[in-house]
Amino acid sequence: MQTLNQLFRARFALRQRKPRQSAGLKQLLGLLAASLLLSGITLAGTEAGAIDEHSTGGKSAPHNGAIEVKRVEFPVILSDNQVYTMVGYLYVKGRVAQEDCKKKHDIVQVLLHGGTYNHKYWDAGTINGVDYSYARFMAEQCYSVLALDRLGAGESSKPDGDFLDKDENAASIAQVLISLRANHNPAGKKFKQIALVGHSLGTFSSIYTLGTYGPLADALVATGWVTAPGVVPIDPAFFQALLANPYIVLPSDARSALFYYPPSADPDVIAYDNASLADAFTRGFLLNTIEVLQARAQGDVAAIKTLTRIDQVTTPVFIQLGDFDILAPASSAGSEAAFYTGASSVTVNTLTDMGHDYNLHFNHLAGWQAIANWIASTLGD
Repeated sequence: MQTLNQLFRARFALRQRKPRQSAGLKQLLGLLAASLLLSGITLAGTEAGAIDEHSTGGKSAPHNGAIEVKRVEFPVILSDNQVYTMVGYLYVKGRVAQEDCKKKHDIVQVLLHGGTYNHKYWDAGTINGVDYSYARFMAEQCYSVLALDRLGAGESSKPDGDFLDKDENAASIAQVLISLRANHNPAGKKFKQIALVGHSLGTFSSIYTLGTYGPLADALVATGWVTAPGVVPIDPAFFQALLANPYIVLPSDARSALFYYPPSADPDVIAYDNASLADAFTRGFLLNTIEVLQARAQGDVAAIKTLTRIDQVTTPVFIQLGDFDILAPASSAGSEAAFYTGASSVTVNTLTDMGHDYNLHFNHLAGWQAIANWIASTLGD
């Protein structure tokens, strides 16, 4: 009998595409240089808006009058030799000459959202008096924060949904990370250290990028994602219904059920999420995810390592999991840590009364502070 993934690939004729070789680091550097020459550097941003609203279209809202936000565009080239644009929002605390911000401003947290989201997951604003902006919280602590729209989401380019898989996704992220080390880059600043922070499929993307291209970041924060074998709490028929379109939109009721632990979440936040934060993600990436989920469910350790390249990650790793996250439960924390066999260090942090979307629960501050403390201790104040 065919596996679920084989069935899906046959149904949509995705195996007709020629397999691609991931670009090596030297080739990736060449692609990055070419993309910068072809597209130039764009850095724009204006101040506007009320604090309760997330800014778009280059506008930004000061947080307590202290946070500056700029819209940044990174040109990237994929394996089709086409130039695409990754959009990000750069958050920094004002008065950068302050003594307490000098060192931390040289550390940039690069944030990668999960499936069905874009960069707004990291800057959801203030709802009913509660601040849900991870990006602004970290900027207040003097870190530079770059919240990206991964290709296919938000304001970034949207290539063909079957073409945009984990390999193309990783190539685009790698080019952004490389550019942030350069003297002249779209962010307008060369950063000494990079902490790559992922959530859910953004963590999968982070792992695969660092496992493929090496230590392009100095630290990895892996939230809301489990690689280790375990139960996959999603009916295969659910995936089959989703795969009808190259760009996938998850129904609101499914998002609410999968992403939240209701006793710790504001119903108004859940409603706002589905109305204003929800985004599409690509069939190519979902098929890659299904492969990993199948390997997890079957306990196929070799396949998991091949599909995720988690054992090739060499940076220090901070794993954060929630105890009521049905997609990435904290009960898997110990076995998950064991998969980072190449990492220089692995730290595990579990969150209580927490569902999948850590940023959007009442008790998010404990998780945010734990991440801030770990980055500070790992990369230095």
